[in-house]
Amino acid sequence: MARESYLLSLNASIRSFVFTILAILSPFYLLKLGLNAIEIGLLILLFAAVTMVFVYLFSFLKMPLKWRVLILSTLLFITLAILFFIGGIIAYIIALLISGTSLSGKDFTANRSIEQYTISHFETDQRKKNTVFSYYNFGSYAASALAAGIIIIVSYDFKLLFFVSMIVTLFQFIPYAIIKFPQMEKIRTRSTVKEPDKQNVRRLGVLFAMDAFGGGMITTSLIVLWFRVMFDVAISTAGTIFFIVSIVTAISVVLSSKISNRIGLVRTMVFTHLVSNMFLILIPVIHYLPVAEIFLYLRQTTSQMDVPARDSFTNTIISKESRIRSNSIFISIRNGSQIPGPGISGLLISTFPPLMFFISGTVKAVYDLVLYGSYHSFRDP
Repeated sequence: MARESYLLSLNASIRSFVFTILAILSPFYLLKLGLNAIEIGLLILLFAAVTMVFVYLFSFLKMPLKWRVLILSTLLFITLAILFFIGGIIAYIIALLISGTSLSGKDFTANRSIEQYTISHFETDQRKKNTVFSYYNFGSYAASALAAGIIIIVSYDFKLLFFVSMIVTLFQFIPYAIIKFPQMEKIRTRSTVKEPDKQNVRRLGVLFAMDAFGGGMITTSLIVLWFRVMFDVAISTAGTIFFIVSIVTAISVVLSSKISNRIGLVRTMVFTHLVSNMFLILIPVIHYLPVAEIFLYLRQTTSQMDVPARDSFTNTIISKESRIRSNSIFISIRNGSQIPGPGISGLLISTFPPLMFFISGTVKAVYDLVLYGSYHSFRDP
């Protein structure tokens, strides 16, 4: 595993720590400010839309990759500084708009496309690449567990949580300063998708849009909001739930590379995801908090196993010359396709809450089946 892969995994973990705190904290913070479920859903929708535009436009910047990621780190630090020093609904909206931060709890940032390209640049062996992407995602979920644990302890001290996030964000600068990114001169002509890759980019873009639409209805913030509305959970309880979720998910993503090395990337992506979607649909069936939690934990045992496999798959099937651009396109598509979800789920939480899980699970299962039909003949190199 190259030094750069370790350092990039560390920074992905730092971002996940911050995004998890924001995702769990925000529904409680916004409810405290007087917003209802529908208004919170619309705000999450707004941030998803801004994130999509932000990631897409950022990919056109003509500057070295090191400067791009340092700019992104600076913007995230400014966001947390505003939340800590100012506070209030207006400052909250402005802060998240500055860095293009969504409340999905997932790392759909411009950093990710650059980091994935850089990892695939240094990790050329397929099995090693599969393993590296597993650990890249493992660190993120381990950091999410740590963030949830801190929320359990700190609970409703929003200002302190914003302060901790702000300080943690500063540590991003150290690995980025050390990493030797691929030279921009060598990749400047690779900022577009080459003709042989366009069909795969278009096909995968449609599939990822379907998956992201379903995922947009069940982001971390929306699931927290659902638990709050349905069971009146405290923020410490929400922190406990997502502490367990993150631990289970972290273990599962490490196992992902072992599974994909045995049965292949596409089968890993599809089979594990189908199982998770079955449990997703079952979460609201019995209106009893411990049962809902159990089905959520069972869902997480396989829910994110497809992510390392998908990262490795897209950075294998797409040629090296097209990866930065295609990674940015995929992230933008996923961000954009999530936009309707929070608005729909916010409305459903106020009317018929179980439907958000039923619709999401069904759409994501259809994505799995269509993906398998399209790429079942793909064989790992």
